[in-house]
Amino acid sequence: MLRDAREWFGGAADGEIRALEEVPGIDPERLRELWCAEPELMLRLDHLHTAAQRAFERRTRDAVTEELLRALRAVARGADVARLEAAVARAGTRLEADTATAGARGLNTGLTCGIVVSPVVLVVVLALGEWVPRLFGVDLGCQEQLALAQALVCFAGGAMGAVFSVIIRLRDPRQLVLEGPGGADRATDPVQLSRALRQEGWYRVVVGWFLATALYLLVGGGILTVLTPPAAPAGLCGPGPLSADGHGALAKAWFFWGALGFLAGLNERWARGLLRHPSGPRDEAAGPGDDARRS
Repeated sequence: MLRDAREWFGGAADGEIRALEEVPGIDPERLRELWCAEPELMLRLDHLHTAAQRAFERRTRDAVTEELLRALRAVARGADVARLEAAVARAGTRLEADTATAGARGLNTGLTCGIVVSPVVLVVVLALGEWVPRLFGVDLGCQEQLALAQALVCFAGGAMGAVFSVIIRLRDPRQLVLEGPGGADRATDPVQLSRALRQEGWYRVVVGWFLATALYLLVGGGILTVLTPPAAPAGLCGPGPLSADGHGALAKAWFFWGALGFLAGLNERWARGLLRHPSGPRDEAAGPGDDARRS
C-alpha cells in the first residue's frame, strides 16, 4: 500500500536496465541476424526496450517490456517481422502516454503542494507580523494591522496568479523542464521529468509570492504611482461600528490588492527568464574554435 502510494507520486523504483542481448530465451546468433536484416527496426526496438524499463508506472514497464520481448522471441522463431513492427508501434504510443502521465502528475503535485502550503505560510507570516514588533516594544495599530492584512491578501493573489499562468499556457509539461539547464536529459526520463516538474510547480508558486509582495511594496510605498490603492474607510479605527459604506470600501481595498497580486503572479514566467543567466547556454555551446576567434 505504501509502495503503491509512493510510486503513484514519484514513479516506479529504478531497477537494473537489461540489454536485449541479456534477455533469456533469444538465440544470440538469431539476434545478430535480425540486426543485420532490420537495423532500423532493431535500433528502435532496443531504444524502446530501454525506455520501457525506465517507464513511470510499473504496469507500463511490465506490459511494454513483456510485449516487446514476446514479439522479438516470435520473430526469432520465424514469425513475420510485421508482428515486431506492430509491437514497436504500440510500445512507442504507450511510452509517450506514460511520459505525459509522469509530467502531468508531477506538475499537478507541485502546484497542489504550493496551493496547500500557501494558507499555512499566510498564517505564519501573520503571526510573525503581530509578534515580532512586540519584541521591540511596539504594538501594531489599526492602520498597521490593515496594511499587514492587505499585504497577505496580495500575497495569496500572487500564488493564484502563478498557478493560473502555468495552466493557461501549458501544452506539453515537458516544455517547463526544457526551459532550464539539463532539461533535455530530464525530459526524456519520465521519473526525472516528474520530479523536475514537481519542483517546477512549487517554484512557480514561490515566484508568484515574491512578485506579489514586491508589487505591494512598490504600490503601497508610493514608488509606483501608476496605480492608486483605495483609501481606508474613515471610521475603520474609530470607536463605533463600521458603516455599510465603510464595509464596502474595505472589501474594495481587499479586492484591489488581491487582483494586484494575481496580476503579479501571472508574470512568473517573465521573472524566471530575468533570473536565468543569459550567457550560460551560449558559453556551454561555444567550442575552443569560438574562443580562439574571439581572442
